[in-house]
Amino acid sequence: MDDTYLVEIRLARTRWQIKETTRAITQKSGAERYRERHPHVTLYGPFTLKDPTRVQFLLDTIGTIAGSIGAVPFTLDGWERRDGMHGGVVAFSVSPSPALVRLSATLARALSCFTISLNAWDLRPDEKWFHVTIANRLPPGKAEEIVSGLTAPGYDASGSPATGPNTAGLRTRLLALAERMGVIHQRRNVPIRPVLLDDAGLRITVMHKDMILGEYDLLRQQWLAHEEIHNPRSWQQSLALYRRSAGFELSAPVAHEPGEIFLIADLHLGHANIIRYCSRPFVHSDVAEMDRVLIANWNYRVAPRNPVFFLGDLRYGGDARPDAEYRVLLNGRITFVAGNHDKNTRDTVPSALLACDGQEFLLVHDPANAPAGFSGWVIHGHHHNNDLRAFPFIDFAGKKINVSAEVIGYSPVSLQEICRIIRERTPGSEEPLLLRYPYVQ
Repeated sequence: MDDTYLVEIRLARTRWQIKETTRAITQKSGAERYRERHPHVTLYGPFTLKDPTRVQFLLDTIGTIAGSIGAVPFTLDGWERRDGMHGGVVAFSVSPSPALVRLSATLARALSCFTISLNAWDLRPDEKWFHVTIANRLPPGKAEEIVSGLTAPGYDASGSPATGPNTAGLRTRLLALAERMGVIHQRRNVPIRPVLLDDAGLRITVMHKDMILGEYDLLRQQWLAHEEIHNPRSWQQSLALYRRSAGFELSAPVAHEPGEIFLIADLHLGHANIIRYCSRPFVHSDVAEMDRVLIANWNYRVAPRNPVFFLGDLRYGGDARPDAEYRVLLNGRITFVAGNHDKNTRDTVPSALLACDGQEFLLVHDPANAPAGFSGWVIHGHHHNNDLRAFPFIDFAGKKINVSAEVIGYSPVSLQEICRIIRERTPGSEEPLLLRYPYVQ
């Protein structure tokens, strides 16, 4: 094998979900041997060094460029196929932020002075193909076959067994129990639809052949010791810095008008697997950290006298604390709308109606439960960030508003803010607003 190097960003929040989706696609299509095991976005390379002794200079150059960048946002948006250097490629498409484009181009200009790139895109950084590989080195026709299958109507690569509701429920409970006991590592059946997920590069990884040569933390602005690279505590530090820089973790009360009405859904407190299923910016092994941040965000955003409408699924799972223990920790005069995972529904309502700016809003957990003849706006949760094309933050055409925690940045959003966005949108425009927080649109 050539003495090659590669500079990349490995996925952070979406890593588990993309790996599971990749596994499902390649297994279903018979392309498992071509599967990419470590999903990443290539920044530069593969390449060789003109002078093999300049390894430290390589790292120093990358560190200098990365030293003041911070997290680098991008969006995973569907999939595509292309012809690669060694055969067909099927990949998740990446919509890069300007920061990602600048980082890649800057690296290409600096590194090309003392490296020999084996990637034609490095010679044309303005035309670079940003992607996350699903499978590569595919034989002729295989990439086209995979993508044709993925785009076929009704395609489902989840591999879900056909079972009745009682059997499926028992099977799910037994698998969950075995996973908690450490007997098995459960692989969730992932339904395959074109992905639309936001992520951000938190670290730059430099590969030498198949080994990690070094990893630079963009939030801490330093090269990591080798033992830190895969350490969950180290990732906790990186993710905490990222949450604060992105506004996902508040550190002080947020000023607002006394009469503001707040909304949020789907906290899923106590539910570790929601971190993976919905790409939340936390370490899967520490659900207590997620609970702490979500509760603090709520209380920084909401004053004790503010009206709050919580649209279902406060907690979930056998390891979660009782519903009442979470409720007393939350500020506001709260109306609880029942969610499909809520056990105690004595103090909940099935739906609620609000008015703002002459508009009528129906509040319900699952938008499918809205009356067919309702002509106002439906504010809902239930779908999290799992289908942003159908259930974005604001769907102007369908008059739906998704306030699941992941979609609105992990803290409640005010009804007045929603009304302002509706009021100020470009006249005649029905382009959806995918996420409340500023990301690649």
